[in-house]
Amino acid sequence: MSKPKFNFREAYERISQIKGRLNEMAENLESDKEREAYTEAEQGEIKQLSRELDILEMKIKANTPTIEVMREEDIPYANAKVRECLDKGQRFELKISRAVAQSFGGNTSTYASGLAGTNPAGLTTHDIVEPLYNKTILSAIGAPLLTGLKGNHQWPIVEAFHATINDEGAELGDTKIPINKLIAKPERLGIAVPITREALNETDNLVQLVATQYMPVAIAELMNKIMFSQTKVNGSTDLVGPFIPANMVAKNKKTYTGATPTLMELVGVKSAILSHNIKGEGLCYVMSDVTKGNLEATPKWQGANSAIVDENGKINGVPVFTTNEVPDGQIFVGAFKYAPQGLFGDMVFIVDPYSQARKNAIDFVLNVDYAISVLRQEAFAVLSQIGVFLDKSELTLTVGDTYDLTATVFPVGTAVTWASSATAKATVANGKVTAVAAGTSNVTASFTFGGQTYTATCAVTVQAAG
Repeated sequence: MSKPKFNFREAYERISQIKGRLNEMAENLESDKEREAYTEAEQGEIKQLSRELDILEMKIKANTPTIEVMREEDIPYANAKVRECLDKGQRFELKISRAVAQSFGGNTSTYASGLAGTNPAGLTTHDIVEPLYNKTILSAIGAPLLTGLKGNHQWPIVEAFHATINDEGAELGDTKIPINKLIAKPERLGIAVPITREALNETDNLVQLVATQYMPVAIAELMNKIMFSQTKVNGSTDLVGPFIPANMVAKNKKTYTGATPTLMELVGVKSAILSHNIKGEGLCYVMSDVTKGNLEATPKWQGANSAIVDENGKINGVPVFTTNEVPDGQIFVGAFKYAPQGLFGDMVFIVDPYSQARKNAIDFVLNVDYAISVLRQEAFAVLSQIGVFLDKSELTLTVGDTYDLTATVFPVGTAVTWASSATAKATVANGKVTAVAAGTSNVTASFTFGGQTYTATCAVTVQAAG
């Protein structure tokens, strides 16, 4: 008698039901202020449901085949097996291994480097890591993206410091890096990327499609989010980038009040970093595309024929990297070799044909271990726009007319106070100007930040009707 085929769909549906019931009981307990714990019956049900959930998840794992890609010649077979599983609607695991190709500080790793003509690891480094690398800050500074790291990895960047490492730390001028910062602490990242069935059906090389087009973008976006986020990423313990405001050095927090920063202000924030005995290697400006576009149109100084961001995408020889993780009007600056990051072990994709089925898509979930360390917080600075700007500096209205002034405020989200110097002529409420009588009035929007008041003014002229 043949063993019945495991039904993934039924298993997922039951898991969804169990999680729904567990969540329902949790919400009931949370909303009932008179109860401090689950009832005895609920505790029994939770125990039973948790046991069933564990069994289902173990069965799913046990019945999930692994398709492994070790070498380039494995790809045709892997593509055929992937297609077979997708056609059957079967969940499977796609494991893409990296060749061990480079020894670095006692650890074997593969890396992609923007400075090298070729990469040492063949298929997986070139086809998977290279597209990923080109979308991260590392590509801008020519630093390697370490991949395939193993064990208790010590960041290789310390080799460039020519420092003596002892039990207390590594000497760097008058600063020490604690030894615990030199040891990478990887955490598991799970990145789900839904790929439409149409996209999968349009190619014969499914492995290449997933590895080179979809996953590098997803991984790079998450790496950039961690690197440039100003809040700690949810769920992470040690994955903290260098731009958390509370962690930054006070001297490295700069502001500017113009529509764009001046070249002197941009160079000044770089100088603030170098003043901490930081090596200038790996320096980079990071900003949004909007901010970069503004600087590409701003002369270096009055009358200059060249822009602050030159035709090579650099500011005074320092590269510029753009990402939507940095708000418009704000500029991050860093010596990014002091924030090494890397991927550990193999890339493992769990392919789930069920969770996105109603959207005609298939979830490819990448599980990979990732680590980042901020070795010296002094190596990073931020230049923030501060002030208020109105869409009109002058306005002419006829008695009875209205106009809605738009105030752009930095820091974003800051509330402004509106006022009119002559309310008998023109009033203002939440930016809406109303012409009352012939004459003039100055309408202002202002706010106070750090003990200083910032104001923008619109000169309003009111003409008599008729």
